[in-house]
Amino acid sequence: MEERIYSVSELAREIKRIIEQFIPPVWVEGEVSNYSQSRAGHIYFSLKDEDSLINCIIWRNIAYSIPFQISNGMRIIVSGTVTTYAGGSQYQINVKQIRPVGIGSLYLAFEALKEKLLEEGLFAAERKRPLPQFPQRIGVVTSATGAAIQDILRISKRRNPAVQIVIFPAIVQGKEAGATIVLGIETFNRLKNVDIIIIGRGGGSLEDLWAFNEEKVVRAVAVSTIPVVSAVGHEVDFALSDFAADLRAPTPSAAAELTVPQRSDFIEYLQGYRKNYRVSILNRLSSLAQKLDALHRRLKTNRPLDMVRFRIQRIDELERRLVQVITLKLESQRLRLDTIINTLKILDPKDILQRGFAIVYQLPVKTVIKSVSQVEPEMPLIVEVSDGQFNARVEKRITRKGSKSSK
Repeated sequence: MEERIYSVSELAREIKRIIEQFIPPVWVEGEVSNYSQSRAGHIYFSLKDEDSLINCIIWRNIAYSIPFQISNGMRIIVSGTVTTYAGGSQYQINVKQIRPVGIGSLYLAFEALKEKLLEEGLFAAERKRPLPQFPQRIGVVTSATGAAIQDILRISKRRNPAVQIVIFPAIVQGKEAGATIVLGIETFNRLKNVDIIIIGRGGGSLEDLWAFNEEKVVRAVAVSTIPVVSAVGHEVDFALSDFAADLRAPTPSAAAELTVPQRSDFIEYLQGYRKNYRVSILNRLSSLAQKLDALHRRLKTNRPLDMVRFRIQRIDELERRLVQVITLKLESQRLRLDTIINTLKILDPKDILQRGFAIVYQLPVKTVIKSVSQVEPEMPLIVEVSDGQFNARVEKRITRKGSKSSK
């Protein structure tokens, strides 16, 4: 029989097939070591006991749903499938579920997540906002049948029946609790129909209260645009939502006492506001009266009517002066125009004809005769006098002695 020779990759694939085919999904308990998280969000760590160690990987989509922070030294139980990583000839667990082991591990998870979120600034004091002094509607995210909501309703009715309590029925214990608490916070923020959100439940063990320690719940509280009051368990109980909330109430009953304004306080506030408003109005009226008196005194001193009359008189005077200037200017221009007209009349050759002068034209082009040199005997002429024209003919040209034409 011919021997089969495998390539390295072929052998790695065969081992992977056999392991994944014959080893079913398993639950494994151990201590966390070599914990790290990639920039993409995938988590890598090892589970070990006294004698052995196995690598584990949690892909990003699973890592986001883990309700606590994993840290080295924590004992946990994981569920997943055994597979191989051919690149390093290693086998590992592809983790699908994870939970801490015992109270000690829960406390370690609590402290690890608290440290992580503290470093991110989610618990910073400057993030916290003051609660509205007189809210009209308060949203409560809690169990609709628990003692917590009954305490809140009872105290709210006693303190101020006018304040409306809007309940978002949530699961407050168990695997699905964190998701419903987050949904309640997000719903109130989307609808914007309340002034304050209270989240909480009655007392219980650390496991019972764990939903309020889940990272997604704490982050939902931190990013809420509506102020959040965290009221989880009894006075000695602390949850991570308490640190992220705008106010921590030791109990749900205390949350109602802190958020629902006493009706008498509201009435007292209104009365004080009314008194302050009245004083403010009186002060304003007094200030306006003083200003009015000052204006009245200024009116008496400055006599604005006299000032107006003076201005009117000044305008009339300027108007008269303007008319005089324009009249003189027009008269001057009229005299100048008459002088020009008279000058034109004097220079007009037709006007000279009235004094016995005549204009002689040469035919046929009717050229004005200015010199005897322009005529010849028998030349036809036209003579223009003041009242008409007549024809003439040159009989003889006589040149005056000393003229240019006699030379």
